Amino acid sequence: MAGLEAVLAEEAEQLNLTNIQPITRGITCEGNWAQLYKCNYLMRTAIRVLVPLAEFTIKTQDEYYEALRTINWSHYFTNQKTTFAIGATVFSEIFTNSQFATYRCKDAIVDQLMDKHGYRPNVNLEKPHLVFQVHLSGEKLSVLIDSSGKSLHLRNYKERAYKAPLNEVMAAGIIKLSGWDGTQDFYDPMCGSGTFTTEALMVAANLPAGQFIERFSFQNWPDYHPEIWQSVKESAQAYIKSPEGNLYASDINDYAVRDLKKNLQKHKFRDLVNIKKADFLESTGKKNGVVFLNPPYDKRIKMRNITNFYRDIADKLKRDWQGSEAWVISGNAQAMKNFGLKPTQKHTLDNGGISSKLYKFELYGGSKKAKYQSNPRSRD
Repeated sequence: MAGLEAVLAEEAEQLNLTNIQPITRGITCEGNWAQLYKCNYLMRTAIRVLVPLAEFTIKTQDEYYEALRTINWSHYFTNQKTTFAIGATVFSEIFTNSQFATYRCKDAIVDQLMDKHGYRPNVNLEKPHLVFQVHLSGEKLSVLIDSSGKSLHLRNYKERAYKAPLNEVMAAGIIKLSGWDGTQDFYDPMCGSGTFTTEALMVAANLPAGQFIERFSFQNWPDYHPEIWQSVKESAQAYIKSPEGNLYASDINDYAVRDLKKNLQKHKFRDLVNIKKADFLESTGKKNGVVFLNPPYDKRIKMRNITNFYRDIADKLKRDWQGSEAWVISGNAQAMKNFGLKPTQKHTLDNGGISSKLYKFELYGGSKKAKYQSNPRSRD
């Protein structure tokens, strides 16, 4: 996701991938089969893990088709029951419509297999065996195979979703940007259906991000190595631990609390999460913890007076949460201008198509100067 490229690169470094290069909304890197499987199973901020197949320079739609026909599709389509899907990203005058680029790629694959083997594989948009991606930028064509299948933000633990839920990858990225590692107390006092809380529990317990995903696309590849995949899973399971810090989640709405409890059902250590119904503005504040807030933006969820609501949140934090730090993500820049607290960090993010910012607030009593005189190592 836009704004999380550096976080994703850090995850790649932790998996010992090499030649890591940030790009727009992603990274490129190199690794072996085990690391490819780990990227899908362990990375919290990856959406898809793509493996390049070929690159071409083309000038026309005919050259696009002919270039695609040079790829040996028979290597991937091992029998006529193999289904596939194609995604296309186009920034080129060669195609004005990415859907047409998808159709022409499908034609190239099907025509080649028909000529060579006498059968036409079927497209399956719901559960394809194989997923290919074509990226066309100007005259540069890149063809990739998707090792993930479905987007990796679909962790497969979310049974219910309350209003305007936060994307799982976005929640995990915010937690990583904050530096929270599970040793401090965690607070999610406007939890909704609890994406922050569920992702925090997974971070604190070292639970693999993809542990509930039933099947990845790489498991349908002809060069899939089940023994390596099994070893990756067993190794990850050995690092699972009980969270050190406490986790607290609450919401003013009964349905949100119900949804969070439902979404935690698959999680180990779910009983360690303290969940209750509470109004954040009326609840008791805490010290020495980290609070994460995703308040309404007055877009998907309408508010009567968004500016006053945000001021009330800031007043609550200033008054009752001294000694903690707060991370607030919002897509309402005007309301945040009147928030009443000065951020010590800001990160620009794209939250579901809404241009947003993540703000860090250090909550302390007295002046900032006095704080740093008493604790000079606390400065970022």
